[in-house]
Formats: sequence, C-alpha cells, structure tokens
Amino acid sequence: MVEAKDLVKFLRSRRYSPMNAAELAEHFGVPVEEFEDFKRLLHKLEFLGEIVQIKQKQYAIPEKVHLAVGRLRCSPRGYGTVEPVKEGYPEVYIEEEDMGEAMHGDLVVARLPLGMPARRRRRKRGSSGQVVNVLEHVNETVIGTYQHTRRLGFVAPDDSCLFRDIYVAEEDSAGAKPGQKVIVNITQWPSRHLAPEGTIVEILGEEGDPWVDTVSVVFQFRLPNRFSPEVEEEARAIPQLVKEEEIKGRLDLRDKLIVTIDPEDAKDFDDAVSLERLKNGYLKLGVHIADVSHYVKPDSPIDREGSKRGTSVYFPGEVIPMLPELLSAGICSLKEGVDRLAKTAFLLYSPQGTLVSSEIQYSVIKVTKRLTYKEASKILATDPEATSKVSEKVKDLLFQMVELAQKLWAKRIENGALELDLPEVSLKLDETGRVAGVEKVERDISHKLIEEFMLAANEAVARFMHEQELPYFARIHPEPAEEEMKDFAEFVQDLEQIKIDPFQRKGLQAVLKRVAGRPEANQVNLALLRSLKKAKYSDQWNPHYALAMDYYTHFTSPIRRYPDLFDHRILDHYLLEKRSPREIRESVGAGLAPALSGGLANLAEHCSFTERRADEAEREITKLKLLRYLEHRVGEVMQGVITGVEEFGLFVQLKDILLDGLIHIRNLVDDFYKLDRKRMALIGTRRGRIFRIGQEVKVKIDHIDFFKREVDFVLAK
Repeated sequence: MVEAKDLVKFLRSRRYSPMNAAELAEHFGVPVEEFEDFKRLLHKLEFLGEIVQIKQKQYAIPEKVHLAVGRLRCSPRGYGTVEPVKEGYPEVYIEEEDMGEAMHGDLVVARLPLGMPARRRRRKRGSSGQVVNVLEHVNETVIGTYQHTRRLGFVAPDDSCLFRDIYVAEEDSAGAKPGQKVIVNITQWPSRHLAPEGTIVEILGEEGDPWVDTVSVVFQFRLPNRFSPEVEEEARAIPQLVKEEEIKGRLDLRDKLIVTIDPEDAKDFDDAVSLERLKNGYLKLGVHIADVSHYVKPDSPIDREGSKRGTSVYFPGEVIPMLPELLSAGICSLKEGVDRLAKTAFLLYSPQGTLVSSEIQYSVIKVTKRLTYKEASKILATDPEATSKVSEKVKDLLFQMVELAQKLWAKRIENGALELDLPEVSLKLDETGRVAGVEKVERDISHKLIEEFMLAANEAVARFMHEQELPYFARIHPEPAEEEMKDFAEFVQDLEQIKIDPFQRKGLQAVLKRVAGRPEANQVNLALLRSLKKAKYSDQWNPHYALAMDYYTHFTSPIRRYPDLFDHRILDHYLLEKRSPREIRESVGAGLAPALSGGLANLAEHCSFTERRADEAEREITKLKLLRYLEHRVGEVMQGVITGVEEFGLFVQLKDILLDGLIHIRNLVDDFYKLDRKRMALIGTRRGRIFRIGQEVKVKIDHIDFFKREVDFVLAK
C-alpha cells in the first residue's frame, strides 16, 4: 500500500504534473483490488489539508495553487474566516457572498485573496477569499425557531453563526406553528444569492420551555447524549460491588482516613485524598483516583463510546456523562463508606513542602467522609455547626492539608505559574428547570486545597510516564505569541499606567495580584487569558506554560475525561502486565485507541475538540438560562462593571450574575461620545463625562434577544 508521506512527497516534487486518482494509482503501481483503499487515502489527505482537488479532479499541494483547507467559522454579522487545519497557514477572511454552499463549521477549500502569501503568521482582514469546494457539511440538520410570514415559512437557527434563515415550504413544515422549536433537515445548501432550504423533521416544543432550551443546546453542539443498547447492556453486566478476588495484590487502604471534597451537586466522585505525617516530620500525600480502566476494557462498546464523547458535559442541574451512570455514579464513584478500587499516587514531601519522592500503587479504599466545598470551608473557618458534624481526626486532617497546599501553591507561584481569577456563577434551578437563584462560586481555600493536590498528582504521573518513555496524553500549554503579549502589555499600561515585561511570568502574576479585588480585575484576567494560547492534549511532550511545569498530564478524572482513562490504561500495560515501553508504543495504534483511526495524535486532537465543545455548550446553556431568568426583570436597576469600550457602545457585565450585555451608543443620550483608544474610554465631547474599563455603573435591562442570545442595557439614572 502507498504511504501517505510518499504520495505527498511526489506531489511536492518538481517532476510532478497534475494527475487524477487513476493516474496517480498507475504511477505508484496500485493493484486494481487496492484502488478503493488508495482513493480513501487521497480523501483522508484532503481532510488533513495535505492535498486538494483542482480542475478535472486532479490533485495538487494547496499552497502551490493558492488554496487552503480549513474550517469555516462564521460571525453572526455575516462574514467568516477559514481556519486552516495545518499550522503555519493563514486564516482566510470570507465575505458572505464568497461562501458558496458552505455554512458555519464546514470543512472547505478556500482560494486565498489575490496577493496574499500562502503562509503568514497573523491574519489581516482585507480582500475576501472564496470557498471553492466543501469537503464536509456539518449542518445536515439544524435546530431553530419556526416563523411564518404571509408568503413563506422559515427556521431561524439557534446558532447565531448560522446567520441565514432556512426556507421551509408549507408542505415541508410538518404542521409547525410560529414560535415552536423545531429540527429541520437541509435539502438545499445556500448559494450566492439564495438562502438554504429544508424540511422540518421534528417539533420539539414551545420556545422558552427549559427542557426545549437544553435539547436545543445539546443539538446545537452535537453532543452525544444517549447510550446505545449495546453500551447499556455492557454497563448492566458490570457488578456494582467490589469482589474479594479483585482486591488481591492491591494495597489495602480501607482503614486509612480518606476524604472527598466536591461541589454540593456533584454526581460522580473520581478523586479522594489522604495525608499522613510521618515520624521524621515528612508528609505523605495520597491522591486516590477511581480505577476506571479496571472496568472499561479497550475496544469495548463502553470504551468506544467514551472515546467518541471525549468528556462529560456539565449543565446546570444535570450532566451528560462520558460513561454510563452505572459506572460514573456507581461502581467507579468513590462514595463514602463503600469499597472502591483505585490507583493511588503517593507523594512524599519534606516539612518545607519540597517533593522528595512519588510512586503509583493499585489500591482498594473506603472513603471515610464525603465533604462539600462549603462544608470544608466552614470547618476551616471553625464554624461551630460545621465542626460539630465531623470528627476531630477529619478536622485536623483538613488543617494539615491546607498547610501543605499553601506551601505547594507558594512554590508554584515562585516558579512562575499564573493564577488567573475568573469568577463563575452557580445556578439554582426549581423543579421546572428554571433558574430560582444565582450564586457566585467563591474559589476559597477548600477549592485550592484540592486543586493543588490534583496538580501535584498529575505532574508526578506525567514525569513518571515521561521518564519511563511511555506514550501518554501530555497536557500542554504552548508559550504565547509575542504580538499577543505585547498587546496585553499595552492594555495594562493604558489601564494601570504601569509598564510590564509581558514575557516574565512573575511580572504577569504581579499585575494580577495588583488588580485583585478591584472592579477591573475580571477584565485584566480575561485579557490575559485571551492573550494566551489554549491548553490542549498532545501525543508529544511539551511544557505547560501557565502552570510553569515541564511535565503535565491529566490523570485525576478518568470518569469524566477520556485522556485520563487512556493514561490509566497505559499504566495498566506497564505496571500490571509488565509490558515494555517499546511494546506499548508499538501497540498504541488500533489496539489502544480503536474508536478513532489515525493513532494517538488524532485521538489527542479529537479530545481537545470535545473539551472545547463541552466548554462552549456549558457557557451557552448558562447564558440562555440567565437570559430566561432576567426576562421578567426588564427595567430593574442592577449594578454592573464596564468590561469593554467600542465606538458603538459599552460592554457591561452584571456584577451579581456575570452576564455581559451592551449599552449601545445611541442610548447614551446625555452627550455625543467619542472613543479614546489610548485611555480605553468613551468621552463626552461637551460635558467630558468618561466611561472606561473597570468603572462601575448602574444599568437597566432594555431588551433581550433570545434569537441572538444577547441583552441590551441602558444607563440607570
């Protein structure tokens, strides 16, 4: 069979002249019976952006014919960019009329604008490129709200990036009524001057129903949310009690003082912690992680479904689990008072908090006490009611853990770690699924305690796997781009009137400390986050910039993250089966990651995608529920903070709800305002009134647009 690298090398050579599939097969001497496999290889290389089809179905290297392969990401305003699938290639700006049949999310081939180099580090919006081919449509079905005018019916998509309404003929409307949420199948893709067309295949219910909102977001992000009968059957066959024969050979820790600390509404518990003070004053930290790989075998139906989902998705009041609940909330969940199989990372620390040694052991544990973050915080604050509910041993354990966690945190900061403080909200739902209350999540000492111990365990496991030359999912965070950090430094200088070196992490952390507790703190933290690259999974080792760690992986959440489960499985092969690192590396392909072709690199990319998708879906459902919550509070005065200034108005975040909205400049009626970018402010030309980032303002809700999922504010007098 022809190797992909040989095929690409030939197309890049000077002696190559354009050939179609049959001609390439003849050149490489592909037997007739292997021709279909050869065409699949060509198709795969197209998807990877290595080659493209040009006129007369001939193949070429993209940059040689001024083309690029990538995902079309559309803006609600009607334009888009093609994000190349290969690094080092430019983003291509696309006007609406140049999108052809493509829609948001499609994999496309785009012609670069005239004069634009085939490789460029930074995108610069200018003349438009043009979509010349769609390799993959991802919007065969769309969820939205049905509307009807005198002449035609149409579906307005929930996803604002699908900015074109979908025309639906009367006979294809399935009897839908205006305002109902529906699912529509695309039957005709858009063209330069025509909207897409479709057929309604399902009526979900009325706009505004909490269940319909949730289904809409699930569908919008294409989240797998139902397990097949085969997966459910396999889950039911797994015993829900630990058998005596499963304990043999494991370290028995059932008599040790072990606790879990999780959110109040947690439904699965995959980590627990213990701490012992040894006679020499050293501290032995135990991080006990559910041994999920003991139950989920490679290439089983559950494993294939888990690798497909990549991660659990957490919505307010519910979870879409990566694994069936009989596992995630059952035998794998480290519940209080029951035997559970675990992998334990033991970390030995000096009294000063310096790591002396680490080891990984297979264990059986029995959690002594389940605590919530709130309960742990109250105990640490010596709240009488909270302390009365736990033993002296548990109370002493928490205080010892805090002491160690603070030392670990101080060492991380000293090493250059960045500690971003981005507030979150927790939604309290009533029995109908509507928001009954909103509460800010405070990242107090109980959160930091668990966070430090999980970071330490992940780092220790990553170092072990790296030193043993085992394949594993590195969790990497590349260094930020130079220009992005320079922009952040300018932002801080304009906002705080101080100069910083954006390439010194300790200086960045000093800025975060300086603004902590002030109105502009969230915007500074957010600006730094946007200046950094995204962390991701990789089959290749690289350091983690924000954590200032040379080695890092995800090991501590195998119930809800597939990369963690995968790393557990690698450890099984090495520690239990005694296979050599070489044997394990050679078998990593189809044997260990069978659900996805392309080996570990493709699986890492897939898991990074599913993580991003889950984050976006969680933000979207939270925003939608908050908009529903505010629907009946139009006109109410609320406290907000200015988070952005533009020529068209002010972006304001509600302080208690953390929802962003816009005060349009047309609603600033007391003066004529101009943007001063240097001061990051809108300034009145007659009265000199100034609105700048970080300033607190009182606002009223003026309008909520549920189609765009946006809220408009006006200033309150």
